[in-house]
Amino acid sequence: MHGEKINHSSLADFLNQTFGTPLTYREMDVEAYPRDRIAELGEFVGTIVAGLYQGIREGHYAHPSDFLAAAGREHQTWTNYFSNLQR
Repeated sequence: MHGEKINHSSLADFLNQTFGTPLTYREMDVEAYPRDRIAELGEFVGTIVAGLYQGIREGHYAHPSDFLAAAGREHQTWTNYFSNLQR
């Protein structure tokens, strides 16, 4: 079982609330994302980052988790995680 899923918009909200940042999330289509990352990060790193996100989008990394067995506890919620960072 995986932990609680989070989308990019919610992640930006959590980061903003926790750290007082002004991050925004803007959705991009699949074809525009690699171009954007390459323009920002260069051909080599941009291509790697775009490939990782493509793999995530296609579910290549969605495997059963052994977190409970490894950590001896369930995943904490994103709300709890970010609340603990504020302390």
